[in-house]
Amino acid sequence: MAPSSSTLTSAAVRGVQWTTAASVTNAVLQIGYTAVMARLLDPAAFGLVAMAGLVLRFGSYFAEMGLGHALVQRAEITKQDIRAAFTASLGLGLGVAALAWVLAPLAVVFLRNEAVVPLVRLQALGFVLVGLSTTAVSVLRREMRFDAIAKVEVAAYVFGYGGVGVGMAWAMQAGYLPIAGVWSLIAASLAQQFFVMVLSYALVRHSVRFIFGWAAYAPLLGYGGRMSVISFLEFVNGNLDTLLIGRLLGSTLLGIYNRAYMLLYLPMYFLTNSLARVAFPTFSKIQTDLPRVRALYLTSSTLVATLVLPLCAGVAVAAPEMVRVLLGPRWAASVPVLRVLCLSIPLSMTTLFAGVVADARANLRQKVLLNIEFMLLLTALFWLLKGYGLVGIAAAIGTGEVVRTFLYMRVTHHDIGLGYGRLLAMYLPGLFNAAVVGVSILAVSVLLRAGAIPPLVGWAA
Repeated sequence: MAPSSSTLTSAAVRGVQWTTAASVTNAVLQIGYTAVMARLLDPAAFGLVAMAGLVLRFGSYFAEMGLGHALVQRAEITKQDIRAAFTASLGLGLGVAALAWVLAPLAVVFLRNEAVVPLVRLQALGFVLVGLSTTAVSVLRREMRFDAIAKVEVAAYVFGYGGVGVGMAWAMQAGYLPIAGVWSLIAASLAQQFFVMVLSYALVRHSVRFIFGWAAYAPLLGYGGRMSVISFLEFVNGNLDTLLIGRLLGSTLLGIYNRAYMLLYLPMYFLTNSLARVAFPTFSKIQTDLPRVRALYLTSSTLVATLVLPLCAGVAVAAPEMVRVLLGPRWAASVPVLRVLCLSIPLSMTTLFAGVVADARANLRQKVLLNIEFMLLLTALFWLLKGYGLVGIAAAIGTGEVVRTFLYMRVTHHDIGLGYGRLLAMYLPGLFNAAVVGVSILAVSVLLRAGAIPPLVGWAA
């Protein structure tokens, strides 16, 4: 039975508060950790770990097979489901880790650096640790115990990265450990995953008895397998621009594009990440109550549109000043790219909840087809617009996101019965605010560029 509206709303609000607090805390800790490790290790160590991480990222899409999502999404779960999820996630973790160990030498073919091989093999142990922790973390998410999850994440980061990582790096530099500093980065990651496993299990104490027989696994793997396919397709779609620019236009132009993208994406991600993490278990609990799903979807999407559209309008107008101040005059070429991206990134953020609703209601076939359609469309647009350089690539993404927005409207219309008029109307408050913000900043920018007002006054406005 779905919880009452007041109970669910209260749990969701607390979840957003705790998730936001954990995100901010971890961001501060990460900045501190990065600053300390940058003084203890040389850049080559970070580069090697980044290479190893790139290889292992592909394995991560299949190591869990969406089992965590399946536990959260199901209307009811049994002890058999818990045992099946634990058995399968551990088995998959062991299998992918073993596969990574055997295939690690192939990384040299792509990365041309033999030092990556032992790093991949050791870091692959993380798949086993994730397999051991997936069930406990998913139960916490299902029960909307986001306060516990936040505490686990922060504590694991402090002990793993701050304690083990920094401690080992210092000991290596001081000569107490006769091994290369790069291993401290791997140890930090594994230690963090180990602490997540221990702390999350201590909170849940689920059964760790194995269970065998396809009947126990079929419901979880049927849903989880499709979720893994969707995650992989979204990963490919999200990185097509980087692959194409790096291949056709070179690393310099890729760097310009990447800085413009991150300048807009990071604040958007910070605004929406906490909502996204809480949204899936919230929608899952009311998945069969269509009136509540519709109301929550419209409220959530309208809120995100109201936040991100004005922000992007302001960035589009003030792009020259933002790039000059935040990146420096050498990055002036990123200004037109940033302005075009101000269309695509907010649309990507506002379709977030349409995807979450599809996940919560197990409408995965339509989501797979949508991602395939989007991939084919992006590929065609990139091919048509590649001659226009970075702006052409950004325009291809913007055009693709407009089409994807309407594709998601089609899916949402058929799935939960919302009319197209109501789906379009949820953008109106954001568009109105965007017009006000854009015109206001444009007026200040025109006066500032003309020298009619002092620069400090212009920035304060």
